Amino acid sequence: MSQEEKYKLALFAVIRNSTVMPQGVKLGKTMHEINTMAVAVMANIMESCDYEKLKESYESGIYRYCRTTSCR
Repeated sequence: MSQEEKYKLALFAVIRNSTVMPQGVKLGKTMHEINTMAVAVMANIMESCDYEKLKESYESGIYRYCRTTSCR
């Protein structure tokens, strides 16, 4: 499995488990409905991001993290 696939699945898991599933369970939705909504939310996020700003924030976080730990 590629790193890209792993990141995609990790994003799906975070969205589903932290946002969509709790609400879906409260509403009595099936796992299929919950998974479908998580994919839809993920697609919406992917389309609405400003990737240049996110990259700057991410790299800033890596820089700060690597200054305080051994980044190996």
